[in-house]
Amino acid sequence: MRFTTKLSVVIIIVLIVISSSVTPTYGQTPQPNNAQDAINDAYNAILNAYNSGAETNQLITQLNQAINLTSQAQQLSPTNPQQAETLNTQAQSIAQNVTQQATVIQQSSSIMVPIVAAGTAAGLIVAGVLIYFFGPRALWRLWFNFRKNYRFKVKNSTNGKKSLVITAEQLCALVLGVTIIVAFFSVSGFLLPKQQGEQFSELGVLGPNMKLGDYPSQIVASETVNLFGYVGNQMGQPMYYTVLMKLGENNSQVNPSSSTPIKQYSQIVQSNGTWTFPVSLTIAKVGDNQRIIFELWIYNASVSQTQYHERWGQVWLNVTAPAS
Repeated sequence: MRFTTKLSVVIIIVLIVISSSVTPTYGQTPQPNNAQDAINDAYNAILNAYNSGAETNQLITQLNQAINLTSQAQQLSPTNPQQAETLNTQAQSIAQNVTQQATVIQQSSSIMVPIVAAGTAAGLIVAGVLIYFFGPRALWRLWFNFRKNYRFKVKNSTNGKKSLVITAEQLCALVLGVTIIVAFFSVSGFLLPKQQGEQFSELGVLGPNMKLGDYPSQIVASETVNLFGYVGNQMGQPMYYTVLMKLGENNSQVNPSSSTPIKQYSQIVQSNGTWTFPVSLTIAKVGDNQRIIFELWIYNASVSQTQYHERWGQVWLNVTAPAS
């Protein structure tokens, strides 16, 4: 078999293996019925885009705007339902736009990223094969052109040590091996399952000065308590977090608490990102050993539900009656 035929077979095999590693998927996203459904659909679209290798930070910022609008709408709903409906409509529009953008970049990344990686790998392998077959002759000609007028003589070694000698064929074979290894790593993300390290989320409660342990221990009833919540995302993908605040007593159930949430805060946090947010509330009930409970919940896209994430924190307070 001629050399050109062998080289063509090698290139075809490489391209077939690499191009078959990833198959893009397409589909239509159903229209959501309300703002929260639209936000959930947009989050799912962002996850798909992120997993395809697309940059999603800007989309996360836009979707967080929609989440903040729904939070405002929830607060206004009892007193101004018309304004709340307007905010929900704006949030739904933003979320639907994010879904469209995420779908486009996900499809684009599903096609372009593998093609670029495959092209790079194929180019490296072809270059390595060419160097392996034609490199020794080219090196010999180059060496001869530069040193054809030199004179040589044999010199006996006196120290008995052998010099390390590498031939042109061995050098070119080494180059071929390196190019194959580099080409494999360039497409390993598509050929091998993704390996992720330890995955975890962080929930913290910070005092008024944004420090751990800087908490008030005693307040007067109806006095405002100012704290900060902290969430860290080490889950390997963007996460849709919700922090629920609940009030409890010394004997209240926790992890999770059965009490009704008094406030909730939601945000999508990018991978390896953090989220710090202010918290303020008033406690009217007088009593000792009362506690403010913080619980971390996540939206599970696999089952389309918000689930408790096994993270919680608390701040203990003694609430005294106002001075008469």
